[in-house]
Amino acid sequence: MNKLNYRVLIVDDEPNSLVYVLMSLKELPFINEDIEIVNNPVQAIEYLKENEVDILILDMDLGDADIDGIKLAKLIPNPPLMVACSAHTDYVFKANEAGIYTYFSKKISFNALKAKMEDVVEMVDKRLDMKTRDVKTLKVKTLDSKIIDIEVEEIFYATVNNLLIDIFMKEESHRYRGSLRALQSELPVAKFARPRCNTLVNLAKVDLVRTDELYLMKPRNTFPILMTRSYKENFKHQYEVYKQNNK
Repeated sequence: MNKLNYRVLIVDDEPNSLVYVLMSLKELPFINEDIEIVNNPVQAIEYLKENEVDILILDMDLGDADIDGIKLAKLIPNPPLMVACSAHTDYVFKANEAGIYTYFSKKISFNALKAKMEDVVEMVDKRLDMKTRDVKTLKVKTLDSKIIDIEVEEIFYATVNNLLIDIFMKEESHRYRGSLRALQSELPVAKFARPRCNTLVNLAKVDLVRTDELYLMKPRNTFPILMTRSYKENFKHQYEVYKQNNK
């Protein structure tokens, strides 16, 4: 597995129906314990704009006459790996057409769920490996409508606040409208990682990692970047892998 654990978002209009599934998922060591649950499509799309999600679990019947899990799957740009979880089997074939990778029932046994999720994270890793590419430059449109090229290797870190991205280079910085998840999807997977929800760091620019914070190389080493509980173990793991591969 490429990560110590994988982040999950569940969309279900009846969260009480997920008690067994949620309990089972939290028993799996490779699933991040902070599983987010939202109960409508709007919340799901908003959450995905700002947050790192590896696996998106969708209920198929969202209690909305206009949108179900199939339609929601088609609305999400650049979605994470999607899995259908439903009490109904009517949606299974349509789910595949919508790009949903696999399906499991809300009444699935623990062992069957474990095997299913092991397959899911293996596919997540395969997708991430395919995205690991040598991207040299990014084109972004700044707030004053200028199109600029940003050298990927020169990025130290990036932050987001209210859909405003700040990319910090050696001395200058650039601001544009977007989501950190979208930015992360454009960058080499093996070279960038999140120490917290709103920050993306170039692992090549990390100078020191401590228990709950990290320091960047000069000249961006004037203050520590704090790592939050739910992100730091994955960040440390990805940093150690990066160091091993770039000795």
